[in-house]
Amino acid sequence: MDFADTSIDLWMRCLGNDSLLQPLWDSLRHNYTDYLRSPLFPVVLTVSSYFLLCLPFLVCDIMGDRWGWVQQFKIQPSRRPTASTLLHCAGVTLRNHVFLVLPASVAQWAWRPPVDLPDQAPSLPELIAGVIGNLLLFDFQYFIWHLLHHKIRWLYMTFHAIHHNYSSPFALATQCLGGWELVTVGFWTTLNPVILRCHLLTTWTFMVLHVYVSIEDHCGYDFPWSTSRLIPFGIYGGPSKHDVHHQKPNSNFAPHFSHWDKIFGTHADFSFCAAVK
Repeated sequence: MDFADTSIDLWMRCLGNDSLLQPLWDSLRHNYTDYLRSPLFPVVLTVSSYFLLCLPFLVCDIMGDRWGWVQQFKIQPSRRPTASTLLHCAGVTLRNHVFLVLPASVAQWAWRPPVDLPDQAPSLPELIAGVIGNLLLFDFQYFIWHLLHHKIRWLYMTFHAIHHNYSSPFALATQCLGGWELVTVGFWTTLNPVILRCHLLTTWTFMVLHVYVSIEDHCGYDFPWSTSRLIPFGIYGGPSKHDVHHQKPNSNFAPHFSHWDKIFGTHADFSFCAAVK
């Protein structure tokens, strides 16, 4: 049996093993019960994930030309965020979290009872299917929201224009959002796993992955390990496609995948171009 056959056999065994994630789930459930059951846990998980996952891209932006091996992957190499733009986005993000996320978190903590932790872990196929299902559902929801907020001038100017202050996106611009957009995104991210009846471990995996791919879409770098390069056939948009949206805002409305833009005729491939307001 060659290496390819061995790898396929190992992968199939992992997929067919319903108890593969059970030791991990048992460890979490037994050692961190009070934390995991708290209504605050998903909020803490997503907020901490956001700032931690922004950090490597922020370091790349700060280092600039001193890290030439990184800058070769910069999508718009002549445009880098300045200290003032980084501080502005950090300030908007902090304001949103203090005045929107924190009160919502406290309300959940006060009014919502602790969640029950199931004894059984999800199987690996169940977790993968749940994460993909949540990403696809969010992709459809945000595509419609995003399209409407660009096509209807009042919606754009009132709620979404702040996110387009920068035609060359960077990681900290991911959550440089108006309050209405942040609330909408948070609502879908929380509701969709409930709609799809996902296991809590699947829900938390989706939340962290969703934070990562959202940051990656805005990071301004198209690395060889970018999600869009790992998923074949142009199914996934990724940072270069979202960079086009910030340059040409009437294209590439879907946050992750590319099928809705292709269906509605709003898909655009990457090219360097002058920004359109």
